[in-house]
Amino acid sequence: MPAFTLKLRQFYLITLTGLTLGCMVNVVLVTTRPRNGRVARDLEDYLLVKLGKARVVKSRFSGLLIIEAEVDPRVVSRVILNSPFIGTAVFRVVPVIEYVNELNFTNILSITLPKIRERCSGLKVLVRCRARGRGIGDSQCELELARRLKEQGVNVGVNSPNCLLLVECWEGGCGILMDRLDLISGYAFINIK
Repeated sequence: MPAFTLKLRQFYLITLTGLTLGCMVNVVLVTTRPRNGRVARDLEDYLLVKLGKARVVKSRFSGLLIIEAEVDPRVVSRVILNSPFIGTAVFRVVPVIEYVNELNFTNILSITLPKIRERCSGLKVLVRCRARGRGIGDSQCELELARRLKEQGVNVGVNSPNCLLLVECWEGGCGILMDRLDLISGYAFINIK
């Protein structure tokens, strides 16, 4: 595994909002209404009951919560998907499957290209990016990733996609979710307009 990327199960230190997290932490990003601190507390209480150990941290980005847990982020996402919060207080649930320290297109492609070729060979890939705090707009990020994927022979487009490459940035780094859409719908809550 390249030195610039770490699977979240294997990283030892990452700083989020001034908090230091230890080993074996997985991350799920959740979007709520801006300035809704009650949701963070209620969601954390819910996850503690369902998972036994979880922590919800408010991001410096309004409406973004970072959920830290010791179980697979897809498991945490499924618990949230089956909660009373979906659609009322929670509007997006993204499990972070891969992690990079910064928004670096070369690093992101080195992680995702083999997975795209394995899982989405011949299928159309939709690229989405939330480049929070990275000095680049979401659309610019998406266009650059799409351009680089096309250069590698990947079928990229927005009409009737079969796969999704989603990059979500927050103050602690950038998370990557890449899979077939039919599989993602089972463990994430994302509107891919």
